[in-house]
Amino acid sequence: MFKKILNLLAQSTLISLVLALIFYLIIDANFLNLKVKIYENFPNIELRKHIFNKRSKIEHFKNDYNVKFLPYTQFEKLSYIKKKIIFENDLILKSNHSNNSIAYKRYNSFFIDFFDDKLLLTDHSGNIYYIDKSELFSNKKELKAKNIKSDFKATRVFDAFIYSNKLFVSYISEKDGCNTINVSNTEVNFKMLEFKNFFNPEICNNSGSPGKIQYFKKGAEEGILLSTSEGIHDKPGLNTQDPNSLFGKILFIPFDKEKNFEVYSIGHRVIQGLNVNNNIVISSEHGPRGGDEINRIFYKKNYGWPVVSLGERYDFKYGNDLLTYKKDHKKNNFIDPLFSFIPSIGISEIINLPKTFSIYYENHYLASSLNGRSLYFIRFDQDFKKTISTEKVYISNRIRDMKFSLENNSIVLALEELGEIGILSNN
Repeated sequence: MFKKILNLLAQSTLISLVLALIFYLIIDANFLNLKVKIYENFPNIELRKHIFNKRSKIEHFKNDYNVKFLPYTQFEKLSYIKKKIIFENDLILKSNHSNNSIAYKRYNSFFIDFFDDKLLLTDHSGNIYYIDKSELFSNKKELKAKNIKSDFKATRVFDAFIYSNKLFVSYISEKDGCNTINVSNTEVNFKMLEFKNFFNPEICNNSGSPGKIQYFKKGAEEGILLSTSEGIHDKPGLNTQDPNSLFGKILFIPFDKEKNFEVYSIGHRVIQGLNVNNNIVISSEHGPRGGDEINRIFYKKNYGWPVVSLGERYDFKYGNDLLTYKKDHKKNNFIDPLFSFIPSIGISEIINLPKTFSIYYENHYLASSLNGRSLYFIRFDQDFKKTISTEKVYISNRIRDMKFSLENNSIVLALEELGEIGILSNN
């Protein structure tokens, strides 16, 4: 009987291998144009690599020479733990996944921020939760995210940010099949959140969206910076270089409702991270295929998209002598990035690290990534004119957002693949 089971297993394994090989050969032969279609949709997947070549493992190991995995960095051993989030009523799992964004179809993205003794979480559909900090930094392996009732409705949320006692949320809503960009806010409480419109221009755009929010003081005026984007994949927006358009920009929106918003900077693709520290504005921005950028943002300056980028088209459809984008920012009267990632890392949030975190990472910034599934410790020069060093630390998770808890001297990460919180500390 045992021999029969072994024979059946061997036969099924052989059949699976044969089917896999046939499938591979069909794609490699471009039968029914399958290879072309796969490459157009997933240009970074290299099926032509020798899938069955055993040398690939050792080559991968050699290629990752000196890349550190948490809890280790180049200089010290940190503490890193992950905790599963139990979202009340499974609201994040019931969210609408009909949006065209691939990432938002596959993952349950959420944004985080601290308020008093709680961590607030806002998911991509606009559900809002909280976790007690005492529970967050306890020995518990699971965290109960309690839902806060609200009147908030959105097609998709792009950021949630707390300033003073107000929660600001950037989002799109559909209007006659077209997207409008919006920012609404509410006084934070834990019984019922009643949102008010803060920034709601009537213009709509099929591929336009808002992005990251930060508090900013421009001279004597207080308000927020809001990033916006336009375009998809290899179709950049038509309004990004138009100074009269609000798309592809960073906007300054004053709290004083009597004053209009203004364009703070221009020429941005998709800003996934925005940080203001001592009035120094740093952004992290998606490039096309390659060319993710970290920029220092200056008032009324132009950052070049879609005229210039160190990245290239996703679909590889250009000739040997044809560059889709110009490569020299300064030569074309644009602002150089502080750093460009080639290959791109799917960069997301960026924060500044306080002196308390580590003697090895004093005066550093920390950038996170999505597809790169890593953190990057970054040091700039004193004048923020260039990058001195970048250190990659692989953690094997997509990081949508992160915040620093000064009280606990810890970095809190929003890990969106399995709905988890990561806590990185120096204890």
